[in-house]
Amino acid sequence: MKILQTLESQTYIRSISSKSTTIFILVLVVFFNTASFSLADRSETSRLMRHAANLSQTGKNEEALKIFLEITHKEPNNFYGYNNLGMVYSQMQKNDKALNAYEKSLSINPTFPMTLNNIGSLHMTMGHYDKAEMFLKKASSLFGSFHLVSTNLGELYFKQKRYSEAMTYLKKSLKDMPTFPPTHRLLGELHQAEGRKDEAEKEFSLFNELRLKSK
Repeated sequence: MKILQTLESQTYIRSISSKSTTIFILVLVVFFNTASFSLADRSETSRLMRHAANLSQTGKNEEALKIFLEITHKEPNNFYGYNNLGMVYSQMQKNDKALNAYEKSLSINPTFPMTLNNIGSLHMTMGHYDKAEMFLKKASSLFGSFHLVSTNLGELYFKQKRYSEAMTYLKKSLKDMPTFPPTHRLLGELHQAEGRKDEAEKEFSLFNELRLKSK
């Protein structure tokens, strides 16, 4: 995790809708690259970030939004905060505001793979496939073992019927994270689209098994 250096992070991952495996990441850590924040300030921001993430996880996006807006107002260089703000706007289907938040995050840290993944995922959801590919490929190049990005690229190429490329990235995702349910579902859909019925049923079975275990 070179881009995160020595930070230990927690993330929660949620599909944007039940019909899509588009993956977004909500970051529950805070990065301070300046000595202007006291230890107390850092602790309070971390607490607020965790609280807001929990609120969003339980569907209380309006409350989470207020907290992330407060954080980014107080700390205008907190790219984690803007990433999370974009995530919440995405959950609320306020796509333009989500894009603005992700773009702000990238203006502060252009090589932050989590935001690159999230903005690429959102562009895919909006049907902006060229932009989605640009951001996702950049995230992949910066963080080669990022299974979420590989899954999103697999979905993107599947949507475009670029099946060979979709297969490459879905297999890469499973190499990095063999037990990630959405990748197995996508791989099943890919096998199905190309007429490999037995392989498709195997992947759908794995998807259901892993999904039940993760509950």
